[in-house]
Amino acid sequence: MPKSMEHSIDISEEAKSLRIGERLSQFRKEKGLTLAQLSTSASISEATLSRAENGLSPLNAHNLYILARVLEVDVVSFFRTDSVSISKGMRSVTRRGAGDKESTARYDLELLCAELSAKKMVPSLNRVTATSLEDVDGLRTHEGEEFLYVLSGQVVIHTEFYTPTLLEEGDSMYFDSNMAHAYVSSGDEPAEILVVAAVET
Repeated sequence: MPKSMEHSIDISEEAKSLRIGERLSQFRKEKGLTLAQLSTSASISEATLSRAENGLSPLNAHNLYILARVLEVDVVSFFRTDSVSISKGMRSVTRRGAGDKESTARYDLELLCAELSAKKMVPSLNRVTATSLEDVDGLRTHEGEEFLYVLSGQVVIHTEFYTPTLLEEGDSMYFDSNMAHAYVSSGDEPAEILVVAAVET
């Protein structure tokens, strides 16, 4: 019988970072990896991973995608323990503002339909607050493909093989996310964008 899910979580930023860190530690230990080994496999500093596991520093979205691939878990598994693998006839509904939220130096991220894991696509709403590449520590890469649509404001897409591209409200882009990339806002207000990442499995 088809199932519908409507669910939201409201917790403090501190508790959220600690929860993600605890999940990271759990997944790492289940794979039998030390922090040093995970650092090498994911190309993320051991200090960054240690701070994340102890809830002292949040991981940005790109690092979460990389860690999910290395640890062979769904990226939404970092945010919640009650997700279920998508199967025939299932669906998920996220009401406005009720998605799982995470703030990074690059943007405020709201994961949509996070109740379902093992999805071929990961949809999210992003509020781009960064205004320069320095704000986001340069370009990052992760496996898969990515689609974005500008809901409001202006955003500049930086990619390693192309000149920076300005997108305005109603504009969209699709690209190979193995290509290093970054988003920065170029208007007076943060840009609001819809991002759908197709993750390689």
